Amino acid sequence: MTAAKTIDDYISDKPGPVATLLSDLRGLVMASLPDAREGMKWGAPVFFNAGQVPVIYLYGGRDHANLGFVQGATLRDPDHLLHGTGASGRHVKLFPERPMPEAALAALIGQCATLAAGAPSG
Repeated sequence: MTAAKTIDDYISDKPGPVATLLSDLRGLVMASLPDAREGMKWGAPVFFNAGQVPVIYLYGGRDHANLGFVQGATLRDPDHLLHGTGASGRHVKLFPERPMPEAALAALIGQCATLAAGAPSG
């Protein structure tokens, strides 16, 4: 299988409900992250903040999508949506048949606007 070269290709290669969820997440990121720029990195859609720091990524699985945060360990998460135990990255696992917590996700995404490259986690 060839790696997708564009975000549109990546999304269209996923099962219908997951592709729709990924498209919705893409729109939410672009609406919630001021001056975001999108591209492909690490074989997945990645979003860069205004400082050109990669801060968010999307992953589409067979039956779910992940909204990933490169420096997720540094984010305030009052709704306890973030999963992961690594030094920095965290993700939110979403399923097409479940409601998306848009306001809480938008709040997490918005925190990424000021993250700098190499910011300490913790």
